[in-house]
Amino acid sequence: MKRTMLLAGIVVLSFTVIFSACSKSGSGSSGAPKTITVKMTHTGNEQTLAHQSFLAIKDHMEKASNGVFKVEIYPNGQLGNDPQLVEAVQEGDVQIMFTNVGYLVQFVPELGVFSVPFAFPNIDVAYKVLDGDFGKSMLDMMEGAGDMVGLGYIEAVAYRELSAPRSIRLPSDLAGLKIRVMTNPLHIAIWETLGAQPAAISFAELYTALQQGTVDAQENPVELFVSSRFYEIQKYLIMTNHVFQCGMLVANPAWFNGLTPELQTIVREAVMKGTLFQREKTAENYEEYIKIIKDSGGTIIELTDQEMQQWRDKVKPVLSVFAQSVGGQAIIDRLFAAVNAASR
Repeated sequence: MKRTMLLAGIVVLSFTVIFSACSKSGSGSSGAPKTITVKMTHTGNEQTLAHQSFLAIKDHMEKASNGVFKVEIYPNGQLGNDPQLVEAVQEGDVQIMFTNVGYLVQFVPELGVFSVPFAFPNIDVAYKVLDGDFGKSMLDMMEGAGDMVGLGYIEAVAYRELSAPRSIRLPSDLAGLKIRVMTNPLHIAIWETLGAQPAAISFAELYTALQQGTVDAQENPVELFVSSRFYEIQKYLIMTNHVFQCGMLVANPAWFNGLTPELQTIVREAVMKGTLFQREKTAENYEEYIKIIKDSGGTIIELTDQEMQQWRDKVKPVLSVFAQSVGGQAIIDRLFAAVNAASR
């Protein structure tokens, strides 16, 4: 009798465990897939291309997964600043974030290679390099050294350009020019080598510094030149394309690698859709920015190939400084090989 009661108890307990396990799995008796909530975040506002690209990514992830993905977007630094968000992704509190690669070089110094001066002759070549083997190899480095999965490049994909109160076409025209730069030793080294007088001033103080003559010139992407209304006090914008800015989407590795191959593919497809959306809008916005500058009485200076070569030749000594910070000359050589191949 006791043996029969014991066996009955074991059977009941077994069914209880099985039922509990099914309930926790989220699949239930119908076998419906479990909903996966995805936190995506960035520090820009809702008007930025980063946010608009996130909306495109969210739309594809949710539709292509038939509702398995439920994407929540947190803009405006709601979940922290860029360094804090990088840490949140590494720890798994956030699944996906976007940031400038400048915040990632501490984990993967090789990413600094994208800032090698005058590396990319035009934006189309830059896109080809990012989409090609070189760009993929840089994304792959993220998981090993950065404890993040590199999903793709998005937003902050732009050149830094030079603005000044006078026409500048050659490095020799920079003599005596006081130029505001970021507090970045490599950027300071670039402008010193070119013959200018760099000064590190906070961006918040830049308009006043230009207005009062504390500095003569500045260098930033065209978008910032327009949004900050620098065209009101800087009548010349010289398209030097001297430093390429690049942003990256990264994911928590435990979360991403825990997805099925099909869901991983959907995420990567969504990121590419967001990237292509951003590039299309960037081109549209660029034309509008140029129109605003010209309508305000500004002058856009496009340098000839011969003039650009003088800038590249003048700045060559800085490449050895870059090599020390990005892990050696070999990766710079790989970058230029990829650029040359994409330029053909």
